[in-house]
Amino acid sequence: MKFTCYKNDLVEALQIVIRSVAVKPMTPILSGIYLKADEHALEMQANNFSTSIILKIPVNTEVGGEVVLSGKKFQDFIRNMPDDTITFFGEDAANVFSMESGGAQVELLTMPVMDFPKVKTPDTDRSFRVRATSLKNLIRKTVFAVAKEEEHPVFKGCCFEIVGNQLALVATNSHRIAIAKEIVRDTDDIPGSFVVPPETLRGLMQYFDPNDVENFVEINYSYRYVTFRFSNIYMTSRLIEGDFPPYDQIVPSDAMTRVELNKAEFRAAVDFVSLIAHENEYNTVNFDIQPGRINISADSPTVGEASKKMEADVMGDSLNISFNVDYILDALRAMDSQRIQLWLNGRYDPILIRELDNENYSYVVTPIRT
Repeated sequence: MKFTCYKNDLVEALQIVIRSVAVKPMTPILSGIYLKADEHALEMQANNFSTSIILKIPVNTEVGGEVVLSGKKFQDFIRNMPDDTITFFGEDAANVFSMESGGAQVELLTMPVMDFPKVKTPDTDRSFRVRATSLKNLIRKTVFAVAKEEEHPVFKGCCFEIVGNQLALVATNSHRIAIAKEIVRDTDDIPGSFVVPPETLRGLMQYFDPNDVENFVEINYSYRYVTFRFSNIYMTSRLIEGDFPPYDQIVPSDAMTRVELNKAEFRAAVDFVSLIAHENEYNTVNFDIQPGRINISADSPTVGEASKKMEADVMGDSLNISFNVDYILDALRAMDSQRIQLWLNGRYDPILIRELDNENYSYVVTPIRT
């Protein structure tokens, strides 16, 4: 086995593949990365049985072959190789694999190729396509809202729901819910849904080039697995079992009080007050909504209090209401519009936060009872 490749190609590929290498493996082979050199490509695989990935990069292959190396050590040495190109070579019967670059040489012990659980294509019966940049945006606007600790397993994942030619990504921890929608292609017009672990989605976000607006991601799914295929990457993940709750019933359809304001100014004000809000028991921030303005405040019995007033277009009743400050800031970080709306129906009713120029994103938070 002998091939040569560019260091940068391999560094970038390993940043992706290493995410599917088991951190605390049940067996040592799961800490490895499988390499197969064939013709002009190097195929790399990692598999932790929850997520798995296949990625290919161009190489100059003199002799084909396959090998399994410790993923962590392989990545560490590749990063530190001194030259722009690296030459790899090893004998199939030997238990070492060599790397040379700019006068530096490394020999790594190999793992048994036959023991590595090669990535298999699971049986899936439904599919659709979505633009890669759109999928990244959907994930960015929802995955932060998944539950970190929750009795219901489905709350620990992000729900993909297909209705007609529309894809909705939904995440909730039962105190807040984020919903983002997008038009997709090549659906079979059969409604369907599945719940994906957040680690899989956060990994996917790292793969997408923000400047690549042409490529699509092909998504295939069944009741147990989902696969994502795009560019030179094939990724598969187990799904979280269970039925996602009927989230549409939670989103307010109207409001007794509507507040329109500048998102950047509002975020800055909430951020400022959060310095005190993070010192009280429930990270509580208070909104006092009056005609033409909103006063954002927080207090702590051990630190003090802070407040910030800002102008706002208020339609409807005045209202005083409190929230977990982090739940508000998370939504404001995810929103892209310059102007946003707050929809409120009472002191103890959920708030809907909307982007003024984007009807496809909704964020709902339940208030704190004070």
